[in-house]
Amino acid sequence: MTRYTQRSFTGGELSPALYARNDLQKYAIGLKTLKNGFVRAEGCVSNRAGLELVCEIKDSAAPVKLIPFSFNTEQTYIIELGHHYARFIKNGGQIYTEENGTDEPVEIVTPYNQEDIFNIKYAQNADVLTLCHNNYPPCELSRLSHIKWDLKEITFEPLISPPLNLKAKWTGGSESKTTYQYVITAVKKESYEESNRSEVVSAEGEIEANWGVSEYITINFDAVENAAEYNVYKSVNGVFGFIGTTSTTTFKDDKIEPDLTSTAPVYTNPFENGNNPGCVNYFQQRKVYACLKNNPQQLVASQTSTNNNFNISRPLGATDSINICLSEREVNEIRHIIALNDLIVLTSGGEWKLNGSDGAFTASSSLVASPQSFYGCSNVAPVVSGNMILFVQSGGSVVRDLGYTYMSDSYDGEELTIFANHLFEGKQIVDMAYSKEPYRILWCVMSDGTVNAITYNKKQEVSGWHKHETKGKFEAVAVVREDCEDVVYFVVKREINGQIKRFIERMATRNISKTEDGTFLDCCLKYEGEPIQYIRGLNHLENERINILADGNIEEGLIVKEGTVKLIKPARKIVAGLPYEFELETLNLEGENTHGLLKIINGIDVSVDKSREDFYVVGANGEMTQNSRSIKSINDANYLYSGNISLYTFNNYSEFANIKIKQTKPLPLTINSISIDITIGDQNA
Repeated sequence: MTRYTQRSFTGGELSPALYARNDLQKYAIGLKTLKNGFVRAEGCVSNRAGLELVCEIKDSAAPVKLIPFSFNTEQTYIIELGHHYARFIKNGGQIYTEENGTDEPVEIVTPYNQEDIFNIKYAQNADVLTLCHNNYPPCELSRLSHIKWDLKEITFEPLISPPLNLKAKWTGGSESKTTYQYVITAVKKESYEESNRSEVVSAEGEIEANWGVSEYITINFDAVENAAEYNVYKSVNGVFGFIGTTSTTTFKDDKIEPDLTSTAPVYTNPFENGNNPGCVNYFQQRKVYACLKNNPQQLVASQTSTNNNFNISRPLGATDSINICLSEREVNEIRHIIALNDLIVLTSGGEWKLNGSDGAFTASSSLVASPQSFYGCSNVAPVVSGNMILFVQSGGSVVRDLGYTYMSDSYDGEELTIFANHLFEGKQIVDMAYSKEPYRILWCVMSDGTVNAITYNKKQEVSGWHKHETKGKFEAVAVVREDCEDVVYFVVKREINGQIKRFIERMATRNISKTEDGTFLDCCLKYEGEPIQYIRGLNHLENERINILADGNIEEGLIVKEGTVKLIKPARKIVAGLPYEFELETLNLEGENTHGLLKIINGIDVSVDKSREDFYVVGANGEMTQNSRSIKSINDANYLYSGNISLYTFNNYSEFANIKIKQTKPLPLTINSISIDITIGDQNA
């Protein structure tokens, strides 16, 4: 008899093509199946938490997009973006306001059609979210208060206006007359953003060669609100060069020589005539747009420390707007831009690094765009984990990471789906989001309505896939920070009482210390208060068969009628919702030369942590045997056990020997390790 112990499951679920590859290091930490559970960086596996009902979307007939909005770690929201509207969610609840004497969800009108909402790209700066799509002018969504939001088209102008009512007066002789022209700009307080140039003002005076010490031109103008100072420019052959700054509304030109290396700003708007950008981000204190409708390989960046000022000067200054076009053999549209140490540009055909030759992203330096690889990226928004970019390859079925490699001085990465490609065959990733804390999980919504997720920690070499299902289909996902955790929100399409419903549901916390605190049911509602026996308000699950966790005790198979179910006895802490099944199956137990030999499992030891013991072990014949509970657990429904559990299953000699564990009840289960006593026969199957 031989004893095998699997102490880590960080390899996650592996492809059937690897079932004979027990020589791989990944095999020793991998699984045949991991459903509705997730790998933890410590090596253990836990069943996933349930999904709490937030709300039904405005119109269940059509899908919606979820967009995270994070002002800071305390003020975070989820935006429900649908056909011509947006609604808002905070801390698991829809935001309401009182209008016309009734409570209504906070809602704003948007220009976005149903077919376009899933390709909208966005970037946030403080309380402003910029939204881009080639079919619409770029817009800014501003949070004015908790219940007041505003969406408007962006005006690509400086945030301060130029001076008005300019007057220029010559003081001195007039033997040889010539015309002098000036423009003035206002400089904004705090940001020191410069306005567009004013109207040209002229004055006739002596040619400069004849100016005396008491001859000059005085320029007067109206004050501009929020101006810290004003810059004055003088024309030389039609080019306005800098001659000075004033903090008042008067300037005196006493034969000042213009500096033609610093000229008056020239107004530019790269998005005029519907040349709308398709994506947006921020990099080195600039706002960067890309994938212009008329040139999908073009990027434009605002002036330094501005958002929507694309003015330039002649010659270009370091802080001027930047305009660059990627040059490659094929026209591959820019789909995403990500700010790391360099600006990473992901196109439909490749991955690029963009920066100045000296590391400074400026208009006056030599910008270098270098291709890093040629995998291509889909329209699904990438995420950043530490200093690694996780993105979906252009075909939609491969996830890659991309990060800087010191040895090659370039960006490189790996295919993360290579050992679990069976989870992606015949389907594509349609949405993706990353929860950093506490478990570092990338959630990928698939085109068939399932979710494939990977626990990813590059430095600890953790990359294990797991699949998730529910009674319905997942359609969208987003993550925001709430309290001390990154919380996952899903849009789930369900058929309830013969009708299609689309719900926004929020994954509950997995950090629990006793059974009654756990949430392991989907589309669920929770109650805590005085003991009750009738649970009302379950109309969203009418005629559905649900399970209930009541004060740590389980009631199964209750059918909702008129939104109500009745408990066996009153309870003060209740979770009611749809059940789902956790399943873990180990890979076949194989030694160096045991393939094809008959094997029989004699005993199992499962090490668990903070778990209820009443899970199931599935035998070779498919029969499920429920593990018995300890006396302490029987006497205390809230008791969670940590330690070793010995199990015995009914098995016969077989070529394949593995262990399958299921949890169908709404109870916590964390498996630290599995040890198996096995006898290997001396004959082939």
